[in-house]
Amino acid sequence: MNGDIQSHRPGLQAWLPEAALAAALAIGAYMLTAASGQRGFYAFDQSIVFDGAYRVLSGQIPYRDFVLPFGPVALWLHAAFFSVSGVTYSAYIGSAAVVNAAAALAAVAIMRLLFPSSRYLPYLAGVLTAFWFYPPFGTPWVDQTAFLFSLLAIGFLLAGICGRGRGSRSRSLFIALSGGLAFLAFMSKQNVGSFMLPLYPVLVAAAFVSDGRRLSKALLLFCGGLGISLLAFVLWLWLSSDPATFSRYVLEIPSQLGRERIAWFTGSWFGLRTPFFGGRGPVIVILMTWASFAFALFRIVGLKLGEGGWKRADGRLLAANLLSVYLAAFQHLFTNTTLNQPENGLVFAGIIFGIAVCQVVALLRRRRFGYRAAAIILALLLTGLASARGYDTAMSRKVHDIFRGCEYGPPMRVPGLEGLRWARPTRMGGFEIGEQDVENLYRHLRDQGRSFFVFPDFTIMYGLIGAPPPQPLLWFHDGVTYASEDNEDLDLWIVEDLERNNVQIFVIELVSWFNTGERLRHFPRLETYLRTRFQKAGQIGPFSIHYRREGQEQ
Repeated sequence: MNGDIQSHRPGLQAWLPEAALAAALAIGAYMLTAASGQRGFYAFDQSIVFDGAYRVLSGQIPYRDFVLPFGPVALWLHAAFFSVSGVTYSAYIGSAAVVNAAAALAAVAIMRLLFPSSRYLPYLAGVLTAFWFYPPFGTPWVDQTAFLFSLLAIGFLLAGICGRGRGSRSRSLFIALSGGLAFLAFMSKQNVGSFMLPLYPVLVAAAFVSDGRRLSKALLLFCGGLGISLLAFVLWLWLSSDPATFSRYVLEIPSQLGRERIAWFTGSWFGLRTPFFGGRGPVIVILMTWASFAFALFRIVGLKLGEGGWKRADGRLLAANLLSVYLAAFQHLFTNTTLNQPENGLVFAGIIFGIAVCQVVALLRRRRFGYRAAAIILALLLTGLASARGYDTAMSRKVHDIFRGCEYGPPMRVPGLEGLRWARPTRMGGFEIGEQDVENLYRHLRDQGRSFFVFPDFTIMYGLIGAPPPQPLLWFHDGVTYASEDNEDLDLWIVEDLERNNVQIFVIELVSWFNTGERLRHFPRLETYLRTRFQKAGQIGPFSIHYRREGQEQ
């Protein structure tokens, strides 16, 4: 690689300050996510990975026993945390906090690979990542799982193509592992993995632009790691799961939604009609991102116009600026095609800004110290402002609209929900859901000790009580988890599973985010099953309780 920098091995004493910084960063990233995740419970989002991970831990197989519109990686990951810490909300939050700490450290590692002579500035990227990676969402989610594996894939790829401090075998292994991690990103969330995939050959091409043999070898290693991972997953699908169900619910239905959103994106001038920063996100972070993006473009052009062009340029520097440009474009594309709150898609802002800062400081090294000091102070100030904005976003939980303007009570007393601070008020469709309602529902279902079905969103109750989830749909989301106009087979599967599991209690949320009644009408067999086999026995807050009619028991 052009511009390779020989590794230096400072003594243990020289590494102590960095070890302390890394530990402080990891602890801070963990605590911030833990504090954010405790604040409020939005059943539609916060139940999904909880229930899915609990299903996996209970022995259910994705696509054989239940269906979901993405790969199983997030469920496998957080089921592993449940297996160690128990099926509790504290363990759930803790798993997201651990991932946030890992992401912050991965950001620092990526920066150190790109700028090995810069010891402390890379931590600015780690700090911004700690505030913007997981805390805005707060609890485990598939997008952040895909972002993590994308970060790791970038890090391992850079470890394989940057520097001479490792043997060729270890560098080859890192590149192959990067391909496997890129596949895991796709199997966490398809759009993240797909949008990130072109980045890896771009980085390889930047590193080996003047060495076709090494370029080809690196690409083959990456594709080999990707291909082996794909083969292993296909074998798992074939031997343990159901390929046809996977194809239907992970590839066919989501791809239709993806095509619609891509068409909207291109039809809106690639998101320029509704700008990324047009009142749709934190201005300070957006401006830092796009200023860094412009600087990176300027540097890429400068490297091209320099003596010998890109072939004679520092490959590491070219890769760094291409990475900055690509990640900024990725965040724009992701936000404008998922149509979620933009605060949930700024996960790479730290790396983008960090790349610019490290280069500016390096360019000012030959000037008076005051210029460099001023640049560092400005970078620290901007990082502080962006971090403060991230803290406000995390603590307000504004990524979930229902929490805007809420206050948060003391930790709940419901077993398994210890640590959750209920949002007051938590309103849904004009109806307030109180923490006492949730506690009463939990105690009622636990005391009954009979098989139950919750429709549509409070599926967290299965794991809290230790009851088997009795039907195959992980959550009910028209156009995402099912196609309302073509779901007769799924409708029948749901009813057959409810019968097979001898469900005795049917809990219906009278209000929910996407309209309980409309979602129930998408499943006429299920609606008829409820009407003919169950009768209303009472109500707990917004939860209508229905018992199986006498004479209908198996």
